[in-house]
Amino acid sequence: MRSPRLRRQPAPAPSRASDPAEPTEVFSVGEAVEVFPDEGAYRGAHLPAVVARFDPDLRSYAVEYDALAVSGASGRALPETVPASQVRPRPPTPSPAPHAEHAAVDALRDGAWWLGVALLGGDRAGGKVAVCFPATREEAEFDAADVRPHLEWVAGEWRSPEDMETSKRMPYAKGAQIEVARLEADSVVAWFPAIVAKTIWKNNILVEYPFWKGSERFNEIVDIKHIRPCPPHASVISFCINDDVEGFQDDGWWPGKITEIHPKLTYTFKLRTSGKKVQLHQNTLRLRYDWTDNQWKQVAQNLSGTKFTGGDRVEVSSDEEGFHGAWFQGTVIKSVGHKFLVEYDALKDDDETTPLKETIGEEHIRPSPPAIPVTSGFKVLDEIDAYTNDGWWVGVISEVLSDQKYKVYFKAYKEQDEFELEQLRRHCDWVGGRWMQASPALEM
Repeated sequence: MRSPRLRRQPAPAPSRASDPAEPTEVFSVGEAVEVFPDEGAYRGAHLPAVVARFDPDLRSYAVEYDALAVSGASGRALPETVPASQVRPRPPTPSPAPHAEHAAVDALRDGAWWLGVALLGGDRAGGKVAVCFPATREEAEFDAADVRPHLEWVAGEWRSPEDMETSKRMPYAKGAQIEVARLEADSVVAWFPAIVAKTIWKNNILVEYPFWKGSERFNEIVDIKHIRPCPPHASVISFCINDDVEGFQDDGWWPGKITEIHPKLTYTFKLRTSGKKVQLHQNTLRLRYDWTDNQWKQVAQNLSGTKFTGGDRVEVSSDEEGFHGAWFQGTVIKSVGHKFLVEYDALKDDDETTPLKETIGEEHIRPSPPAIPVTSGFKVLDEIDAYTNDGWWVGVISEVLSDQKYKVYFKAYKEQDEFELEQLRRHCDWVGGRWMQASPALEM
């Protein structure tokens, strides 16, 4: 059955003054109103209704809905008691005019007005209007009479979205790089890289997918709840079997696990959703992070703590003043509880001849990093370690003097010095039991 049309009634009279303990708008019996439930199947919609009674003690209205009927009662209007805070006047009758592209509108469906976004810049042939609903990712066509401009009832007056400027409070600005969820049965199955093209009324954003296959960018209007920032991306020196990762497939990042390790930084990746196995290069894999409470949390990787035994090659850091950002090479002599006795390669004891030995806490020791080939030299702003003063000190390339000589800036000490290529190595960090290398850009 066709949904009932909007009643063509004059705008309600201004609200009368009331006691602060009473509702701000008091509607008369028989007055046409709209109810916006905060729970159930109609949450977020506006239901046309008529006031049957007002209870000032409970601050509530008894209403009868226009299009909802009592089950098995021969079409008798469904009555309900609702809080006064969920009742508003019906908006004024709009003038017949095409809806602007991406304008906030209400569409009448199943007897209720639902907030959506107009598409294609106006009416389609046959008097139809295309509307999308970003919260559910649906699109549908409606008769022009069943679509109206969206208005908000604020402090006793009607206000249009353009007047309220809520887009300024959006966490994502135009041009921001984000990721958009793909849903199946209301569950997230993948994340697709996208760019914010435009912020729309309330929580809606027009996004463009730059990696979508085809000659033109595919775009979509989505609710902000389906969006997250781009996760931190670091190049892992090596993945492990059973690592929780995301693999780049079919224009998006899909969760899964590493099941096999192959030569040349290639892995067998098993998709979580389908169980399908594919071989992917390390450049198309990343550790999985979840966006929770507006911060990134790395998914636990089921890794045991790092254990060192006598003879293991390690590097040691220090919290002492003047040693921040440095790692000193050495060899484990033996473990002492949760600490390790280490003999340094270059640091000497007080006699300046005997190699220095120290007992080191596990928070200041790590394995020797892997040797990462430098095939084409370094570039300005590359993060590196430079060997000087008996250790490896973290810095950045500040100037390329030649393919064999570079200037390095040490931010912690605000100093700069020159180094030969053999005195430099790519910087990587020991995080959660694995080596990770900062990646300035996603290689796609």
